[in-house]
Amino acid sequence: MDDSFIDLRLNSQGTQGDDSFWPSFTDIMTVIVMIFMLAMVILLLRNMELLSQLRATMEAEQQAMELVRSTGEENETLEERLIAREHELTMLRMQMMQLQERSEEQEAAISSQRFQISQLNRERDELNSRVNTLTSERTLLNTQITRLSQEGERLRNQISEANQNIQTLTTDLDQANIRQTETLQDLEQLRITLSSKDEELLKVLALNQERDEQLSDLKEDYSDLKIQYNKLLRPARTAKGKTLVEVRYTKKGKQTRIEYKGPQDSRFKSISRSKLEQNLAVLKKQHNNLYVKVIIPKNSGLSYNEAWSFTNHMHRKYDYYYQEEAKKERIVE
Repeated sequence: MDDSFIDLRLNSQGTQGDDSFWPSFTDIMTVIVMIFMLAMVILLLRNMELLSQLRATMEAEQQAMELVRSTGEENETLEERLIAREHELTMLRMQMMQLQERSEEQEAAISSQRFQISQLNRERDELNSRVNTLTSERTLLNTQITRLSQEGERLRNQISEANQNIQTLTTDLDQANIRQTETLQDLEQLRITLSSKDEELLKVLALNQERDEQLSDLKEDYSDLKIQYNKLLRPARTAKGKTLVEVRYTKKGKQTRIEYKGPQDSRFKSISRSKLEQNLAVLKKQHNNLYVKVIIPKNSGLSYNEAWSFTNHMHRKYDYYYQEEAKKERIVE
């Protein structure tokens, strides 16, 4: 946390060093839940005030009715007052109906906020589960990288030993050639020795080539694991500093509806699928940091597969984050 915000997390010092690459979404959800709880308390207090006003209105209405019954035989001035009282009662009844409607609306808002809070809690739990999974995978990758490094070091040692053996055999071969020139009597024996040394040299060279191939395979595996590891440490997708495009996708019956809001637009406008593809293609050429925000409203009428297919297509084809990911995959291939 920076100096402008207070750290509300429990045991924040103990977990500050772990998984710094992952956003503190749990803390954000906690603050949102606290805000919703405060809003609910304020709405409940407001409802209590409205109920007290309703009770006062009912009592005033009863008193007015008693006054009307007791002064029913008075003169014309009292009748005019009675008409005024009835008008006031009518206005009070309308106010009471208005207060009842507001109370019902506030209760509906409270129910909606409770549902949103439950959804946020589920999303928070899912994100915590994903964080734990990614942490386990990162630990496993670190273990594999360490093991491959040790295996590579061992292979390098074996190659060094093989090179030393080759140098030793070369020295022996030179000495044998010198002895061959010095004495003809040991020529046959030296030829036999030379043949044996040549066979050993071929075996050592074959072994050295095999070790080189194994080392090359291990280097490729190490490169693949390193790319995957860097991919896990890649920054999260964000709209900050990006060219933002918003696309809202709904379905009514069998008719789909697409609404589009470009970087320079102030509101959404209806658009066809082909026109949307053309606009996004143009923006993708103009901007390397295009952020495509796909909005699937509540009660959109879409199935999960339809919503996922549309969202995945928009991201894979135009969004900057998935373009960089595809580029890295092509480099690896």
